[in-house]
Amino acid sequence: MKKIIALLAVVLVAVASYLYLNNYIEENLKAVDINDDSKIVVEIPAGSTTSDIAEILYENDLILNTRAFKYYAGKTNSDSLLKAGTYVLSKNMDADEILNALIKGGTSGNTFNITVIEGLTNEEAALSLSQQTGLNYEKFIELMDNPEIFKNDFEFLKDVSISNLQGYLMPDTYNIYVNSSEEDIIRVLLRQFDEFYINEIKPKLDNTDLSFEEVINLASIVEKEALLDEERDKVAKVFLNRLEINMKLQSCATVNYAHGEWKERLTYEDIEIDSPYNTYIVEGLPPTPINSPGKVSILSVLEPADVDYLFFVAKGDGSHYFSNTYDEHIEAAEEYLR
Repeated sequence: MKKIIALLAVVLVAVASYLYLNNYIEENLKAVDINDDSKIVVEIPAGSTTSDIAEILYENDLILNTRAFKYYAGKTNSDSLLKAGTYVLSKNMDADEILNALIKGGTSGNTFNITVIEGLTNEEAALSLSQQTGLNYEKFIELMDNPEIFKNDFEFLKDVSISNLQGYLMPDTYNIYVNSSEEDIIRVLLRQFDEFYINEIKPKLDNTDLSFEEVINLASIVEKEALLDEERDKVAKVFLNRLEINMKLQSCATVNYAHGEWKERLTYEDIEIDSPYNTYIVEGLPPTPINSPGKVSILSVLEPADVDYLFFVAKGDGSHYFSNTYDEHIEAAEEYLR
């Protein structure tokens, strides 16, 4: 009887919490002042994220709560559709009305969206950006190979010494002006990375033995090794555990990078390639990141799972089997790679 009562209590608390949260969000999506229709002009800069937009709206007293607005924008799949531009809004508009206005576009009306996906090399990112914008591929590469151009404008670049921007071009969907140049677009990507560095990466660096550059380096490996976001922290911990005991990383992703092509399965000949990126031969991390990782992979390195695994093998469905010993790993490999 006591167990039933305890279970009912847990259920009641869960239901109450759910109702409270829903009510909290609904209340904070209402108009700031339903009776105030005075016009407020706001400028949403090109490259603004949903977080940036929410802050601008809040500072102009157009929304009640930034977190509720961002949550609702994500829930309604509006966050990737928001456009830069000049808008005339008012306090009597609720979240739906404001989102619809931001999706429709401002009075400038000359913006469009570009997407940079996770795990792209500089060459792949330059090609994608060139195809999406019609801008010059070679110019993108030139800018990516010269981080010193941007060094004085972004905090993270003042804290590292890098030869190119691979690893630091933040994957996301961006709204940019039609007349943006190659440099304008690279700056948009770097601005997003810089904000993430200041707000998320830098405060967590004290929790790891890795340097900032090493965090991004390892995150780029995790990005390619883990397909599922929920496994990235475990994959990161496997590599961190290996680094701690001076065990070679033996990452297939780094070998593929050394070869310049992607193979689902490597041969013994593949893993014998003479390259500083071949972590089957070279101890420790490769010289540079092998791509530009996403936020989840970076945070997974900074906040890895609390596990002592040393091995993992792909199960063929996107997930992995993790193990502590080599013998267990070999058994799993024989089962899943059969």
